[in-house]
Amino acid sequence: MSRWRISSHFALWSAVFLFWLLVTRQHHPSLTIAVSATAILVSTFALAVYANSFFLLPRFAQQRLWLRYGISVLATIAVLDLVAVLLIQFFYDRLWGADPLRYGFWFNMATDGFGIAVHLIAAMLLMRVAPSPGKTKSAQQGES
Repeated sequence: MSRWRISSHFALWSAVFLFWLLVTRQHHPSLTIAVSATAILVSTFALAVYANSFFLLPRFAQQRLWLRYGISVLATIAVLDLVAVLLIQFFYDRLWGADPLRYGFWFNMATDGFGIAVHLIAAMLLMRVAPSPGKTKSAQQGES
C-alpha cells in the first residue's frame, strides 16, 4: 500500500470515528466509555472492510462462488459483531459497573451488526466509484 493510500484510509476512518463519537456521545455515561466504544466499533467496521477487500472478495467473489462469499461475509460480520459487543460490555463493566441504561445484548448485536453491514456496503460502493489512484481508465474498465 502506498503512503498516500494509507494516509487517506487513516483520514477516512478518523472521520468515521469522529462522526460516530459525536452522534453517540449522549448514549454513554462518560467520555472515556464513549471513546472506547466508538473506537471498538469503528475498528470492527474497518476490520470487516479489509477482511472483505483483501480476503473474501479475492477468494470467493472473483471466482464467482457467490453462496460461499455471502455466507463468509455474514459469518465475518457475526463474529466481529459478537467480539465488539462483548468488548464494549467489558469496558462498560470495568469503567462504570452495571449500567442500568445499557440497551441489552441482543439490541447491541442487532444495531452493531447492522452498522458493520452498512459500513461494509458503503466501503464497497466507495471503492467502485473512487478506485485507487494510479489505475488507468482502461484497467478500471477491464475489471468490470
